Amino acid sequence: MNWLAVLAGGALGSALRYAVGRAWLAPTSLTFPWGTVFVNVTGSMALGFLARYFAPPAGSHALFLFLTVGLCGGYTTFSTFTLDAFALVERGAAVRAGAYVGASVVGSYVAMVAGYAAARALRPLP
Repeated sequence: MNWLAVLAGGALGSALRYAVGRAWLAPTSLTFPWGTVFVNVTGSMALGFLARYFAPPAGSHALFLFLTVGLCGGYTTFSTFTLDAFALVERGAAVRAGAYVGASVVGSYVAMVAGYAAARALRPLP
């Protein structure tokens, strides 16, 4: 049953990722992959919130897996992140690639902490 929850969440997360990526398609996406940064940062914030807010025993294990491993796992794009960084370096934009990696990693970490803190405020553990 748990794998079905992950499967369903992953399908939904992947579709959401596709929709967000389509919204960011523009000539400027070749100079800096803002869509991928946005997905990784918002996905990290959502994961921080959902992992804390729906952690068992507050939520069911299947719901927890659906939201965290499935939805957030399908939505975030670390493999795309790596490809975008590589593509920037290949086009001779190593400094821009470094800024992209830094913004993605630091932004995602800060967003994860913010999501976790928001969930902690809404649902303190006993």
